[in-house]
Amino acid sequence: MLDGISIELYRYAVGNPGWTRSAASDALGYTLREIDSAMEVLVERRLLSEQNGSSHAYVAVSPDVALADLVDADERAVQDLRSRISARRRELSTLVPTYLDARKGVITSSSVETLEDPHLIHRVLIDYGRDVTEKVLIAQPGQGSTADVHEENVRKDLELLSKGVERKTLYDISTRDHVPTRKAVAAISAGGGQFGALPRVPLRMLIFDRKLALVARQLKHDDKAALVVRDPHLIHIFTQLFEFAWELSEPFLIDDPNPSPLNNTQQAILKGLAAGYSDEVIARRLDINVRTCRRHIAWMLETLQADSRFQAGIKAHQAGWI
Repeated sequence: MLDGISIELYRYAVGNPGWTRSAASDALGYTLREIDSAMEVLVERRLLSEQNGSSHAYVAVSPDVALADLVDADERAVQDLRSRISARRRELSTLVPTYLDARKGVITSSSVETLEDPHLIHRVLIDYGRDVTEKVLIAQPGQGSTADVHEENVRKDLELLSKGVERKTLYDISTRDHVPTRKAVAAISAGGGQFGALPRVPLRMLIFDRKLALVARQLKHDDKAALVVRDPHLIHIFTQLFEFAWELSEPFLIDDPNPSPLNNTQQAILKGLAAGYSDEVIARRLDINVRTCRRHIAWMLETLQADSRFQAGIKAHQAGWI
């Protein structure tokens, strides 16, 4: 925004053609240095222009003319960009029939495909997520996504639900403690989405209708590859496995929370300890840092006044915490 001196000088220049720096200084009561600074601001915004090429005489310019002078080049650049985008869109849209026909051949010739590139996996998700007409089944282990990712997913999921597409998602119980996930679940549930919770979801998987299943390969903890399954018989098996797990799940959003002072993550850690798992295994299953896992364990041992992890599990069970 223009400062007060610049506005006063502009008003003076409009009302006094042929003005000079000295005259403006006397009339407005500002030093020549202040006048020069205000002039620089006005010249930069094209509100003052040199008169007849003189560097000592300036004329006030209408704001409309100044605006046109400032943005004309930008507007031309925007128009050029729009033209290039339209040309690219026309060019690539002619390939859509070729792509769809070729994809049919891939579906019939390859029942399982391995994708190593996360970008390609994302493109497959977008492609099939756009064409889904019946149902989307999702098994999502570990902690939830960021608020930004959830914001985009909520919009897409609500759009699918409005078209009558069934949507079910299985989360780890520990994810109930993740605020962005809880907010996203509440928003999608309001639109008809369904969410279940299990003590542990062992497999990352997405199923689109009866057309495709995307399953995380998970050869090791940091493995980002996915198996793209197109065989209808395999898709049927994965769907049956999902529905079986769904029947064992409990609602993700519960009205009557557990009276235990432990949050869901801590309860899951205690169950892992009771099962005899190491800290590393528990942390990997819950998708948390080992140090974070051990910090929870130390707090629970102190809270339960337990001398060992085994004793902590017994006391927590006796107290009805797990």
